[in-house]
Amino acid sequence: MENIQNEIDMSQMNLPWVESPFFSDIIKTKNISDADKKLASEYYENGFIVIANIFSNELIDNVKSEMNEKGFNENFPIQTFRNNIRIQDLWQYSDAIKELACHPKIIDTLKMLYEREPVPFQTLNFKVGTQQKAHSDTMHFSSLPARYMCGVWVALEDITEDNGPLFYFPGSHRNPEYNFSDFKNTTEDTSYENYSEYETFMEDLMEKSAYKKKKFLAKKGDALIWSSNIIHGGSPVEDPQSTRYSQVTHYYFENCVYYTPMLSNMVTKELFIRRNLIDIKTGKVVEQNFNGNNAQLVRTRGSLYAINNHLKLPKILRFLASKL
Repeated sequence: MENIQNEIDMSQMNLPWVESPFFSDIIKTKNISDADKKLASEYYENGFIVIANIFSNELIDNVKSEMNEKGFNENFPIQTFRNNIRIQDLWQYSDAIKELACHPKIIDTLKMLYEREPVPFQTLNFKVGTQQKAHSDTMHFSSLPARYMCGVWVALEDITEDNGPLFYFPGSHRNPEYNFSDFKNTTEDTSYENYSEYETFMEDLMEKSAYKKKKFLAKKGDALIWSSNIIHGGSPVEDPQSTRYSQVTHYYFENCVYYTPMLSNMVTKELFIRRNLIDIKTGKVVEQNFNGNNAQLVRTRGSLYAINNHLKLPKILRFLASKL
C-alpha cells in the first residue's frame, strides 16, 4: 500500500491549483513571476483578487454608452433578458461589452490561475446596485471537475457606500458547494421558485460563521476576480437616485462538464447541463467533456441528464438524444 501511495502525485487533484489543499507545495513548482505568485496566493487565501488600471477610460465609457443606448433602451430590440436593473448577454449586441469580457489581461490572469483556457460565457450589465442577498455562483454555474468557474466584476464608475457596493466574505470559497440537497429533505426537483430558501440558508450560514463581511468600494476600472464559491452579494442602496454601473462576466474553463445546480436534482445526480454554452471569444458552442475524456450525457427526463459511459445506446438513439 505504501508503494502505491508513493506513486500517486496527490497534488494532481480534480481542482484548480489555486483551490487545492496542496497549494503551498504546488506554488513552489510554478515557473511564474513573483507578481503572479502574489496574485495566486491572495486568490488561494481570500477567494478573490483585485486588478486595477487595465481598462482604458474610452472602453469603459463606450460600455456605459452601449448599456444606455441599447440595453436600457426599450426601443432597441434584443432577445436576451433585461429589466431596469440588469441586462443579460448584451455582448451579443455590443463590441465594447465583448471587448471588456475578453480583455487580454483578464484572460491571461485567468489562464495563470486556472491553467486552462478561459471560456467567457455570460455578461451581466448593471445600472444600479442589485441589493442581492448572500450567495455563491456555484448554485447557478458549476462544473465537473469542480470549481472551474469564476466571475469578473468591473466597476464602470466609482463605487461608494451610497450606491450599493458589492460585499463578500473573504475565505468563504473554502466552504462546500452548497445546494438544495444540503437542506431540503425530499428528492423532488428544484427550480428558481425555491431560490429564496437557498438565500435564507446562505444568510443564516454567514451569520453563524466566523467570516467577516467586506465591502468593495471600487474605483472606476477596478476588476474584482472571484472564485466560483466565494459568498457575495449587494449592499443596500442608500441613495435611491444613485447609479452603480458595472459589468460582470462569468467564465468557465475548457475540458469540463457544465451544469446548473439550481435546476438540477442534486440528490439523484441528474444534472441540468448547459448544452448550448457559447464561448464569447469565438462564438462557438463549447464541447462538454471531463478533463478531455468522454462524458456521455444520457437524458433522464425533461432537461436533466446523467453521465453514464457504460450505457450503450444504438446510434440512432444517441443521435436523437443529442438533438433533444
